[in-house]
Amino acid sequence: MKKRVNRGLVFVMVLMLSLVNFSASKQISQPEIIVGPYTQNVSNDSITIVWETSMPTSNNSVEYGENKSYGYIKYGLHSTNHHEITINPPFSSGHYRVISDGIKSNDFKFKLASYCYTTKKFKCVIFGDSRGTWDNWKHAKEVANAVNAEHPDIVIHGGDMVADGESRQQWNNWLELMKPLMQNSTVFGVLGNHERNGSRYYEIFALPNNEMWYSFDYGPCHFTILDEYESWNINSPQYEWLENDLSSSMAPFKIVCFHEPIYCSGGHAPRNDVKKVWEPLFNKYNVNLIFQSHNHYYQRTNPINGITYIVTGGAGAPLYEPTKAWFVNNSKKAYHYCVLDVSLDKMEIKCSAKYINGTTFDEFVVFISAPNVKIIKPEKALYVFNKKIIPLPSPLIIGKIDIEAYASDYKSGIERVEFYIDDELRYTDNDSPYSWTWDEFAFGAHEIGVRAHNNNGDYANSKMEVMILNI
Repeated sequence: MKKRVNRGLVFVMVLMLSLVNFSASKQISQPEIIVGPYTQNVSNDSITIVWETSMPTSNNSVEYGENKSYGYIKYGLHSTNHHEITINPPFSSGHYRVISDGIKSNDFKFKLASYCYTTKKFKCVIFGDSRGTWDNWKHAKEVANAVNAEHPDIVIHGGDMVADGESRQQWNNWLELMKPLMQNSTVFGVLGNHERNGSRYYEIFALPNNEMWYSFDYGPCHFTILDEYESWNINSPQYEWLENDLSSSMAPFKIVCFHEPIYCSGGHAPRNDVKKVWEPLFNKYNVNLIFQSHNHYYQRTNPINGITYIVTGGAGAPLYEPTKAWFVNNSKKAYHYCVLDVSLDKMEIKCSAKYINGTTFDEFVVFISAPNVKIIKPEKALYVFNKKIIPLPSPLIIGKIDIEAYASDYKSGIERVEFYIDDELRYTDNDSPYSWTWDEFAFGAHEIGVRAHNNNGDYANSKMEVMILNI
């Protein structure tokens, strides 16, 4: 009798183990989406979708459209668990979802940078220094949730997202608390000292250029992101790139971000070595705002050679005590974030520093009093008989093209916009939206120019080199 009972128990145990193993093997064979999806590297005509699966998948795609019916699909690489697919929607906002081996994500929304030309505004949030291992990410999560509640279009994290950039677990924790924000906004990254140039940073972010230093345009703003942990001295690749980037940008507002401050008082000392090299370029090319992190507090300078320097290091790391200095306008030891409300109509940026309850404790405005103009079509793309086909490093036009310009003047208004080809006036438009159809014999390299005049007699220019074949 005893042997029969034991055999029965053994049979039951074997059966249960078989069922558990079968269930486990069944679960393992089904991939799951474990990171994302979220958006990256947004521009006027493209956006990158990033996600990761629990195992390599062979059939990966993004479905997208103006609504949840989608209608467009883009396929990605096979046999990988990290997925990045760049889409080029013919509309400036819409919906998307990702699919990996038949597993579908929820529906999410996206907005291209060009969407702000419809709304005439956009919101950017900048904050830095999450580093939440010390309190189990409590404060970092509170700040991230407060930023998400602002519904920003784009976010820039000023670095030190984690305490150890080589720790995958810390990145997992950071991704978890940032998930709502990253799925509702496009987040750009800045390398801090604690990232340690770890490989996980480059997996999470899909950024322009070499992903260490890069720039992007959003509406009237040109954002330049720098890296203090790669060579930055005069004649270094980064310095040469920086001068070319700032000198070639025609954006009304220039905003620069890097991690360790060159103007600060309290906590870590300022990087005077970097200041000596970079500050002359900032002054020469009319930078408006510079955001830094590294010191765990908020601090704003009075304008220095026309530039306002801000330290925003209150994203979750232990706070430091700011101190007084000749250049300091406002300081605060607090968990916080900075909001940039950009108005295309007023051509101004309202900058606010906010506690995590959303209350503003510092505010100032940067505005452009002169006229502003920008060529918004053609973009850097191939155009065939006025239709954009694919993005390119520079404009290539076959057939006629509608040249379109965005012009504004907050104080006196725009009187007229003139259109030039190779410095020869071809057309004047007195009414917004400003455009002219270039439909005449032209071949080879030409320069498109637009000039906006305000009602006070001031003007601003925007130029673009194009290759055209129109016979």
